[in-house]
Amino acid sequence: MSTRSAALLATALGALLAGCATPGHPAAAPHHPAAVPTLADIPGTPSATVPSAAPTDLGTLRLPIEQYVLTPAENARLTHASWVLAADCVRQHGIAFPTPPELTHQRSGSEVPRRYGPADPAAAAKDGYHDPAAPDGDKAPTDGLSSLSTDQRTTVFRCQQDAQAELAGGAAFGSSPIGEQINSRSYLKATADDRVKAAFAAWSGCMKTAGYDYASPMDAYNDPHWRTSPTADQQEIATAQADIACKRQTNLIGIWYAVDAAYQQQQIQAHQAELDRDRAAEQQQLGSAREVLGQSAGSN
Repeated sequence: MSTRSAALLATALGALLAGCATPGHPAAAPHHPAAVPTLADIPGTPSATVPSAAPTDLGTLRLPIEQYVLTPAENARLTHASWVLAADCVRQHGIAFPTPPELTHQRSGSEVPRRYGPADPAAAAKDGYHDPAAPDGDKAPTDGLSSLSTDQRTTVFRCQQDAQAELAGGAAFGSSPIGEQINSRSYLKATADDRVKAAFAAWSGCMKTAGYDYASPMDAYNDPHWRTSPTADQQEIATAQADIACKRQTNLIGIWYAVDAAYQQQQIQAHQAELDRDRAAEQQQLGSAREVLGQSAGSN
C-alpha cells in the first residue's frame, strides 16, 4: 500500500470512528498501564461469507469486536464520571473549572452504519460527507479550559487522570486497548484485501458511469473540495448520494463488512484471553461510573 493510500485510509478511519473529542478540542490523554498488549500479525487471509445481496439495514450488523470495546456513548459516560470524580481535586487546587457536562449524543448502537463512509441517503441529502453538526450544548470537556493558565490546565488534567486511574482500578481506562487495535487493524487489512479492492473497482466503475472519477470510497470521502465549507453544497450532496447508490449496486458494504469481520474474528481467537480480561475491566469501570454519577446526582 502506498504512503498516500495509507494516509487516506487513516484519515477516513479517523473520521468514521470519531469518538468524543471535537475538532480543535482534543480529549485529555487517558491513563494506561505501562504495558499495552501488541496485536499479533497473522499472515493468513481468512475466508469470509459475503451476503449475496447488499444489506438494507446496516444497524442490524455488528462487528465481532464490538462486544469487547466500548461504544462512544459508554466512553462519554466514563469520561464524564472521571470529571465528576476529579472535581474535588480541582477545587482543592483553587481552580475555578466547572465540571463539564456529559456528551449525550454519542453512538450507542452498531458501528457498521458509519464505518464504511456514507450509507444513509437521508443523512447524505443533508450533510453529504460532512459529520452532522453537534447538538447545542454538546461541547467537548476541554471547551472550558481556554480561560485557564497553562499550569492550571496541567493541574486540571492531572486531577482527571488520577480520577481515571481510580475508575480503572489498575486496568487501562476506557475501552480495551487490544480490542481497539483489532478494530483499527481489521479495517486496514480489509481495505487492502483483494476481495474488497475488487469491490472498490466495481464501485469506481459505477461512479464513473454516474459522472464521478474516484478510485475508492476513501478518495470520495477525502475530496479536499468538501473541506472548503463548513456545510455540504449541492455538488457534495449529489456525490455522496451517488456514492451510496453505487455501494448498494455493487454490494460494496456487504463485501467490506464480511471481510472486515473475518479479520476481526481471526484476531479475536488469537487474543481471546486479553479481550476477556479487558471486557471484565470495562464492565467494572462502567459500574464504578454509575456509582460516581449516582452519588453526584443524589447530592444535588
